[in-house]
Amino acid sequence: MMLKILKLIIIAAVLGAAILISTTFRRSYESGRNSEPEISTSISILSPETSQKISTTSVNIIKAVSRKPVLKTSESVTINPVKNKVYEEIKEVSSKSFEELINSSVIQLYCGNLNAEQTSFSNISRGTGIIISSNGNVLTNRHIVYDENTQKIKNNCFILRSPFPNAESQKPKIYYTAEVTDYPLIEKLSDSFSEDKYYNDFAVLKIVSKIGIESKINFLLGFDLAAPTDYLAIENNSFFNFFPIDWNYQPKDSDILITLGYGVDASHLANKITSTIGKISGNININKSAEPQILLIESNATTGFSGGALINPKSKGLVGLVSWITAGDVAGKYTVAIFRDFLRSLMLQDLNLDLKLLQN
Repeated sequence: MMLKILKLIIIAAVLGAAILISTTFRRSYESGRNSEPEISTSISILSPETSQKISTTSVNIIKAVSRKPVLKTSESVTINPVKNKVYEEIKEVSSKSFEELINSSVIQLYCGNLNAEQTSFSNISRGTGIIISSNGNVLTNRHIVYDENTQKIKNNCFILRSPFPNAESQKPKIYYTAEVTDYPLIEKLSDSFSEDKYYNDFAVLKIVSKIGIESKINFLLGFDLAAPTDYLAIENNSFFNFFPIDWNYQPKDSDILITLGYGVDASHLANKITSTIGKISGNININKSAEPQILLIESNATTGFSGGALINPKSKGLVGLVSWITAGDVAGKYTVAIFRDFLRSLMLQDLNLDLKLLQN
């Protein structure tokens, strides 16, 4: 009898403890849930429409970057990729700053015909030139110094310059007279560019003398004559500062290069040096040698860049001569430049001049 009573007491105690634990746990959980700190979160959720728009935009950007521009010409042009080449580590070709090189070497050209009395200056063309040697050799385009209509050379060329950078928008000043010394005799075949109608668009000038105070060219061109102190940026102890050529650089697709020239602005003026940065988009193979020849640069160069400089920013060296500006199949402009090695071979062929020796 006593055993049964003991069992009942133990069962009752166990049940009571279970009820007490269950009640305590429930109260503790409810109390903890009610006192839990509120966490503030910010989550951006894209709707299906927004997600679709972002995806479409990304695809368009990729297509725009990878698309090869098409030259708007009367005939097709074969644009080949530039072969990837292994070459030595790029070294700077000058101890001068990039700004100093531009200031002293990238000049503006006005070429035309002065009458005997120097009272009129006609048949004027305007472009860019590059001083490439200490004795004053200037590299530019043939179409700046030669009149295709009359088939005559423009006898009178003048060198102008404005400071770079030109924050105050100073107009160019007139510095020198220059004469055309060499240019290819092959006639220009078309105003539009194609590999079938390509012609050797380069010329060499030589700086002759400073502009004398008796000259009237400043009145004819509408620019001031350079002051004696202005010449310090271009000359150094009777030698000309010049843009050194980078003879080691070998181009490949997507390399970033800089073009420099006296391009026109929104007001159609070309009063200062402007620069554009763009990547190599391809190589136009003229003589089927598969070597870099005519480089196509994706950049926003404008009219006036003809005869301008194509620069490797890593070495600060000249690697090409700007010759054409052409529209592509997407918004923007594409700069066509004669690559350094191809230019050298053409100059040897047409002018019997060695570009490498010309600079020395």
